[in-house]
Amino acid sequence: MTTPRLVPLSPTTWAWTHDSTAWGYSNCGLVASDGEALLMDTQFTLEGTRELLAAIAGAVPDATITTVVNSHQNGDHTWGNELVGDAEIITSEASAAHRCHEMTPEMLSALSRGEPATAVAAYAVEHFGGFDFGGITLTGPTRTFTGSLELTVGRTAVRLLDLGAGHSAGDVALHVPEDGVVFTGDALFRGGHMIVWSGSLSSCVTACDTLLATGATTFVPGHGELTDRAGLTHFRDELSRIFETATAYAREGRELDEAARLVKAAHAGDLAHPERLFTAVAGAYQEAGVPGVPSTTFELVEGMARLAAAA
Repeated sequence: MTTPRLVPLSPTTWAWTHDSTAWGYSNCGLVASDGEALLMDTQFTLEGTRELLAAIAGAVPDATITTVVNSHQNGDHTWGNELVGDAEIITSEASAAHRCHEMTPEMLSALSRGEPATAVAAYAVEHFGGFDFGGITLTGPTRTFTGSLELTVGRTAVRLLDLGAGHSAGDVALHVPEDGVVFTGDALFRGGHMIVWSGSLSSCVTACDTLLATGATTFVPGHGELTDRAGLTHFRDELSRIFETATAYAREGRELDEAARLVKAAHAGDLAHPERLFTAVAGAYQEAGVPGVPSTTFELVEGMARLAAAA
């Protein structure tokens, strides 16, 4: 079990964080001012989202959540949307377009609670079998944007940044300029390796540069502990090194699984889920023009499961 908490960052901003690097436990952001509130992402389950909303009600009892921003369409950031369905739900056009490609709660529940007859099923049971996805009604965005979008929450100005493809096919960050805070979504991971669903590892590096260019000093990752500019810079630089190593293997003609094992040996470090490096290597291989690189969610999970089993 994880113990989440609502951490105040300023008089108007809070971070919902977990003490776990396990799959599915995502961070959220809150901006509240003059009776209005904006929520950055919801949780994987209805129970988790209710716990989040109860904490928000305790911290800002007079504020109404009028806006929800989804950083991307993965279920651990959106499957609680229905509990704030009266709010305007905003994401980027690229993020919204990817929604139809996501696994549904019913599909993930069946996979993670069935017999682990395959490597993918065993991986799903291990990492998602403890979640209850019952009762979820998928609730999508009601507004989209491209580039950037300026909003106000009460008297607090916020800016949404369309980061494009990176972790997912469309990532969004939330910048609160007066507080020097950015809620990054899964453009940033702390304590665990990043997952690259988009097929572009270099875009993940570029997204980090965009986040640094805001001038913010506090960054709330999609998963893991809060960090500063030095932490984000270290994350970006390690992604760059992985990209260079994987690209070199692609040019040498090494098989993807072999390259993933080599990258894992060199770059796993002490971070959780080193098998996720398969997705980073696959992204680099796809950018290098290697044919037949896995790209679907199922194929990438299958590759992660193989890399985990190879340890």
